[in-house]
Amino acid sequence: MKRSFSPFSDEELKGFRDGFSHIGHGITYLNHAAVAPLSDAVRAAMEQYLDQRNRTHIENFELAVPVIEECRDKIQKLINAPGLHDTAFTCNTSDGISLISSGLPWQNGDEVLLNTMEFPSNVQPWRALESKGVKLNFVQVTDGTITADQIEKHINSKTRVVAISAVQFMNGYLADLEAIGQIFRNKNIFFVVDAIQALGQVPIDVQKYNIDALATGGHKWLMSPIGTGFLYMNDRLRHKLNPVRTGWFSVEVPWDLLNYDQPFLDNTTRFEAGSPNMIGLAGMNASLNTLLGVGVDKIQAHLRSLTDLMTNQILSEPDFELYSPVENRHRSGIVTFKYLKSVDGEKVINELKREKLVISYREGYFRVSPHFYSTQKEIENAFIKITTIIRKS
Repeated sequence: MKRSFSPFSDEELKGFRDGFSHIGHGITYLNHAAVAPLSDAVRAAMEQYLDQRNRTHIENFELAVPVIEECRDKIQKLINAPGLHDTAFTCNTSDGISLISSGLPWQNGDEVLLNTMEFPSNVQPWRALESKGVKLNFVQVTDGTITADQIEKHINSKTRVVAISAVQFMNGYLADLEAIGQIFRNKNIFFVVDAIQALGQVPIDVQKYNIDALATGGHKWLMSPIGTGFLYMNDRLRHKLNPVRTGWFSVEVPWDLLNYDQPFLDNTTRFEAGSPNMIGLAGMNASLNTLLGVGVDKIQAHLRSLTDLMTNQILSEPDFELYSPVENRHRSGIVTFKYLKSVDGEKVINELKREKLVISYREGYFRVSPHFYSTQKEIENAFIKITTIIRKS
């Protein structure tokens, strides 16, 4: 497999790494597909908020609101949303998807099309609709891929929503969202994307890809605090959705406190239920500032150089089996593989943690997921540690 090269110089990588304190403690963290570390900049932004609430500006709502709007602006740039208020802040991916599943006007016999690789966050909110007579239809995945052709073949007259992860959590398969989105042009079917394994490492353009809704949490590749996330919706979907969850900021003039009958906002922010998670969004704003400054296109290219290296190492070992795709157009920052002999995966993971190396073990597979500040040397050393400990276990 041909190696690609990082767009970052050694000096640039050192600058990135200086912003993460865990590196100074000797930890090699290659588990961003699970929970990412918080950078020093994120921690500083959150501590500034805490200092205000604790000591100086206790009622710091007016100081925090501009930060929230800055964060909203960065999200618009990240996904190329048409407008600043086409997104609503949420707690996580499930929260965003649940807003859609519970708000659409369903009829008995309607169908949601999913696939058998999805993380439960993109299944359980739809499964809750079965009590309303909504059926879940699954594309059965056998080779770790899900294509536009497969999806189109499973669509029928009852299909109302097609929901898919931009990047699959197990093997890192990057869906061709543009090709999938083309299916739904001029059709009465909504295209919903779970983007938690993509945003921050893979560019996504909601307009170009014809995405009706995109939901994410912030704690993986976006490197933001747990309990942060957002939901994007376009006009086509939003105008169909009942306001099943609203708050006092959901109306046109929220400070007109006793005017209970005023109209709801005609944008996605009307789904924000009350005061936001300001400390979390202060952290997300700082993290997005870093990621956008580095450039998601460059992050993707850097990760490709690292995953090339890891993939080639796996393919060179006869007792290892690669599960992640090798085609560039379907690759992400996740590399997943299996050891073909008997192994206690959890024991291996715990031993690696004692060696200050963090990866994941999921459904019988080992998963490695670096980020923009990770280095080739870390990947090389990690593979040596992983193979050594696996074969000893």
